[in-house]
Amino acid sequence: MPYTSNSTNKIELPTYFGDFLIRQVTSDDIEKAYEMRKNVALESDTILSSPEEITIDGMRSWINSWLQAERKLFVVVEDVKNSNIIVGQLWVWFLDTKKKTSHIAEFGLEILNNYRGQGIGTKLTELAIAWAISKGAKRIEAETLEKNIPMRRIFDKFGFEQEGIKKSYLNVNGSYENAVMYSLIID
Repeated sequence: MPYTSNSTNKIELPTYFGDFLIRQVTSDDIEKAYEMRKNVALESDTILSSPEEITIDGMRSWINSWLQAERKLFVVVEDVKNSNIIVGQLWVWFLDTKKKTSHIAEFGLEILNNYRGQGIGTKLTELAIAWAISKGAKRIEAETLEKNIPMRRIFDKFGFEQEGIKKSYLNVNGSYENAVMYSLIID
């Protein structure tokens, strides 16, 4: 079922969500964003990167290149009651490599384990959809591991449709995990 864009699909950053500040990343966030990603990689087996693949130089390059891009969004979530540590991140990007697929946006997000179950994933997904629509997306794609039930519920909540399963997609300590592909079609 296509997603209908309406006036509530507005994006305003920075914004507060309870005790959290959601804002666009800056070059001042490189170290904190690196620490957050490293921690997620250490505590979770649902992300693509392993801890040793996450480097400060890689994070610096990633953030700086995304800050220059018009059709890429990198957002951080800070806990304002806990020294403004970064507890979540969202990335939204367009498949601009080919004109015929330039209407397709993708997104991914990560949240520290201690902050899951507080609505942050839902809020970031809502933000991803609104931003992608504001930039002209007609199709939004995302994927998650088959076992990541909370994220799959968020996709369902926003009307994403499951399109398929990538079998043995991620090697997690010798165990191969399936990934589920989702899409949201925008009317």
